[in-house]
Amino acid sequence: MKINEMIKLSALIATAALLQACAGVRDNSADLTTNVNNQAVMTVARGDVNELLAIGDGFPGWWGYYPAVISSNPDIASIECEDARSYIPFREPGIIFGGTVCSLHAHQVGETILSFGNQWTLKDTSQADKTIKVTVID
Repeated sequence: MKINEMIKLSALIATAALLQACAGVRDNSADLTTNVNNQAVMTVARGDVNELLAIGDGFPGWWGYYPAVISSNPDIASIECEDARSYIPFREPGIIFGGTVCSLHAHQVGETILSFGNQWTLKDTSQADKTIKVTVID
């Protein structure tokens, strides 16, 4: 192999490795919860907005599983997801491909359950990979 071919091959391998890092998820819910009787619990004030998930789109893609979160009572606290990009290297959502950031918006005093799972199959708490009980206080 000539030196030019080796450089090209090395550049191709490095590019593929960097692109694979683009698809991923940053789950911030763990930082916001406490564990009470083996149940994750989060307490937020009315009017608060907290980032829960940052999902990076990219190579190689999600292959039928795309992370999502839903609220059992959107009147108490709803989930809003927006397209976004992070300009911090190696942080989701990616710089090149972007992704989605999902945040919890606390509307009124009460309780709700957040369910995390696959966007395509997540309809209620029975299909969730994990759940968090959220209490909104005044």
